[in-house]
Amino acid sequence: MNDYESPLARLAILVRDICQLRRGPEDMPYSRRLLVVLIGASTGLDLLTERVLGGHDALARSLVSTTLVLALCWIALAVRQLGNRYVQTASALVACGIVFSLLVLPLATLARPMPGDAQLTPLQTLLVWATFAVFVWSVLVDAHIIRRALDAPFGLGVALALAWTIADWALGHALFDAAG
Repeated sequence: MNDYESPLARLAILVRDICQLRRGPEDMPYSRRLLVVLIGASTGLDLLTERVLGGHDALARSLVSTTLVLALCWIALAVRQLGNRYVQTASALVACGIVFSLLVLPLATLARPMPGDAQLTPLQTLLVWATFAVFVWSVLVDAHIIRRALDAPFGLGVALALAWTIADWALGHALFDAAG
C-alpha cells in the first residue's frame, strides 16, 4: 500500500486480505467510528437485499443477528481477558460479513424464483452450490478472525464460528420464522 491510496481503498485491500486469510483483525484500525459505519453499512445492505429478494423483517433480523454476533465476540474475548481487541475483531467480522453478503446477493438474484416443490434448473443448482461455497468460505474467514483475536488454535476458531452461525440461524428462526 502507498500513501496515495484513499483510506477506503486501504480498508478494502485490508478486508480482501482478511478474506484471503492473509491478515487478521489486529490489522484493522482501532476505530469505534469505523465499527459503527460498518454496522450501518451491513444493516443497509440487509435492507437492500430484502428489497431485491423479497422477505420480511429485514431491519429486525439484521439488528438481532448483528447484536448476537457482536455479543458472542465480546464474551469470547472477555473470557480470554482480551477485551482490548473487541473493536478491531468486531470490525473485521462485520466488514467480512459485508463482503460475503455482496457475493451472495447476485447469486441469489440469479437463482430466483426458487421452485417450492419442483426441480431446480441446472443453473439454479449451480448457483445453490456456489452460494454454499461462499457460506463455507465465510465460516472459515470468521474462524480465522476469531482464532487470531483469541490467540487460539484454528479448530477452536472453526468450532466457535460454526456455533455462532448456528446460534444466529436458530435465534432468527425462533423469532421470525416460527411464528409465521
